[in-house]
Amino acid sequence: MKNNIIEQKFLEATKNILEKNLKFLEKPYSENKVVLVYDSDSKLSNFLAKWYIENLKNYNHPLTPSLIRKGEIEIINFDEIKKENLKEKLINLKKNSTVILVQSTNFRIENFRIRMTLHKSWIWCLEHNHLWYISDKQVENYADAIEYKTPYYEKLSKKLKQISDNANTLKIISKNWNELIFEWWFEDMKQNTGNYEGKNRGWSFPIWENFTEIKNFAKANWKISIRAFPDTKMITHFLKEPFTLEIKESLVVSWSENTPKNFVEILEKIKQNEDGEIYLRELGFGLNNWISWEKNLNDVNAFERIAGFHMSLWKKHWIYRKKFHRKIIQRYHIDVFSDTHKIFFDDKLIFEKERFVI
Repeated sequence: MKNNIIEQKFLEATKNILEKNLKFLEKPYSENKVVLVYDSDSKLSNFLAKWYIENLKNYNHPLTPSLIRKGEIEIINFDEIKKENLKEKLINLKKNSTVILVQSTNFRIENFRIRMTLHKSWIWCLEHNHLWYISDKQVENYADAIEYKTPYYEKLSKKLKQISDNANTLKIISKNWNELIFEWWFEDMKQNTGNYEGKNRGWSFPIWENFTEIKNFAKANWKISIRAFPDTKMITHFLKEPFTLEIKESLVVSWSENTPKNFVEILEKIKQNEDGEIYLRELGFGLNNWISWEKNLNDVNAFERIAGFHMSLWKKHWIYRKKFHRKIIQRYHIDVFSDTHKIFFDDKLIFEKERFVI
């Protein structure tokens, strides 16, 4: 019975991604090709591929009215095709075609970065990656995390952006009452809601996150409690007892004695490679209420969608990279997750009890 429930969740989630997120039954996308590329190297990749294929077969059925989908549908097992042939197939797709990648890790084809390259050619690409990192007991969590909730996220995301773009201060209060305070304006907040219209038809699932950055690094100070962090393989470690980072002018200047040894090693190693500095950069606000500390996901790129606050450490940021001189090396970007009690923009409470309240 349990497996039946999980499989039904995946069937509905993949159907909604195709029809409601990718809108692939609507013109001009319905007139162009859809390519699903998958592997069978993990339980989750098998689950996702199975139900994408089930849905796609229905759209490709002879009885399906031609006005619904004129475009061809092709299903490819990544391990059963020559990589040069796959690259050629993808590059030669017409504008407004759709590619779905179901990957246990990341598909590698020489220097060919599939999603980024296709996106520049208006070939729309949706990714599920790092599925091997998701443990068997987290498979249902993943199904819940990709459930269609785009109208809710669009509304919440818009409200959060309006507040952030007009705010002067941000305060993150940890559950042990540590406070991290940003006393300046913020960069234009970016949104990821699952609305794949226009030029936004390309992202990685699970989705739903807003992020920004303080405009003046000197105005970020005090302390924050960290409850989870990724290791060098980008697998998230969840802690029973949070540790504390002390921040001065957006730089990590110290950490508490209970900071895990493997994270200290990461801090020290990267510090040596970035001029002895550990910068706090991205201010991330996950919006996904279907990911939680109890229903978590090991892959850090998926878990960062959890409703609450996370931040990136070190200098690398592909959106705000120009804030550092081009000669300054930006190698690393690692997200850490706070043990958040409340969040305020100016005097407005926006988050408490693991939920946004706007």
